[in-house]
Amino acid sequence: MWLYRVLLALASPFIARRIWRFHKRYDNYRVQEALGDWGVLQADLWLHCASVGEVLAAKSLVNQWLEAHPGKQLLITTVTPTGEEQVQKWFAGRVQHRYLPLDHNVCVQRALKGLSCPQLAIIETELWPNLLQAAKAQGMTIQIINARLSERSAKRYAQFDFFSRPLMALPDRFLAHAEADAERFKALGAKEVPVAGNIKFDITPAEDSDVPIWRKALAPNGEFVWIAASTHEGEDAQLLEAHASFKRQLSNAKLILVPRHPERFDSVYELCQQQGFTTVRRSDNALDTWSQADVLLGDSMGEMMRYFAVSDVAFVAGSLIERGGHNPIEPAVLAKPVLVGEHTFNFADITESLIRDQGAQRVHSVTELVDQLLYLQNVYVRQTMGQKALANAQANQGALARVLDYLKCDNS
Repeated sequence: MWLYRVLLALASPFIARRIWRFHKRYDNYRVQEALGDWGVLQADLWLHCASVGEVLAAKSLVNQWLEAHPGKQLLITTVTPTGEEQVQKWFAGRVQHRYLPLDHNVCVQRALKGLSCPQLAIIETELWPNLLQAAKAQGMTIQIINARLSERSAKRYAQFDFFSRPLMALPDRFLAHAEADAERFKALGAKEVPVAGNIKFDITPAEDSDVPIWRKALAPNGEFVWIAASTHEGEDAQLLEAHASFKRQLSNAKLILVPRHPERFDSVYELCQQQGFTTVRRSDNALDTWSQADVLLGDSMGEMMRYFAVSDVAFVAGSLIERGGHNPIEPAVLAKPVLVGEHTFNFADITESLIRDQGAQRVHSVTELVDQLLYLQNVYVRQTMGQKALANAQANQGALARVLDYLKCDNS
């Protein structure tokens, strides 16, 4: 691990800058916790959710674990302030929250010194070497939930075998998303890798009274609404080009554009205006202006399911450029037709399964994206495709119950 620690030391100025940005931007960011000042804590389960997406993925898991273990204490850590906001929104008063300490030995040791907890569970494959070593030394059982490892990532880990094998041996159990992931983890030295599935498939969309209100505000006359979800720099211009082309053939079409990272909200808004689109921001909370908009900028956190629910078709971004795409499960469980770009290696098996079952379609260019949007104007076509997406998601459910079995407390 010496090389990791050297690289971490070299990266310290950049990490410090990120912490400072969080501190200046978010009132709820507690710097002292990121530096390891956790105080004295007792918990029966420590669940780490890096940010908003992981917190929302864990929502049903947290609720069912608390119901199954009355009187037990649950600690949730996040890296981002937006993740913490979601913890407070959904679980306030029922769980404890801390910011994950920086993965420096001093910060990790300081945080864990006052913590008494028998088990650590991490949502997604987020492996912090110093944290895992310290938790292991403290006797915690460590489990990775929704453990995914793409072929591309596995090859990168294998190039640094001297580092990756000791790292993969630290968790007691990887609860793999699929058999292919399990085989890759085993090849890199993981000890126990049962295939548990992905708890995101077990999302149960709650009744949301705001969805019909939003839909009526944005499309009062039944206008076609599509969403470009979790966009990255380099994609927005292409997606706006697609929207302009689409509107030339369907003039009243609407786009919900949701950048992946909050720091890009302002620049994407400016881009929309530069391109000549009438653009409204979700953060302005002025629903009476939405009907006049060509583009609704989704500059909020924790509302992606609502954005998907309002839309007729979902394009899952991060896939027009080589970012590897994002999770297509959320629109699928809402029975929305899913479109993706060429680059989906982060969620390769999920995406390919959806495509095979005709719940998703891959596009390789702006032209193909527009062609698919035009094709999906047909209500019957998009409802049929959406139902196939939902059927695929439902066929993959069951991970939540399996994961809960692994997170039982000894005396519950």
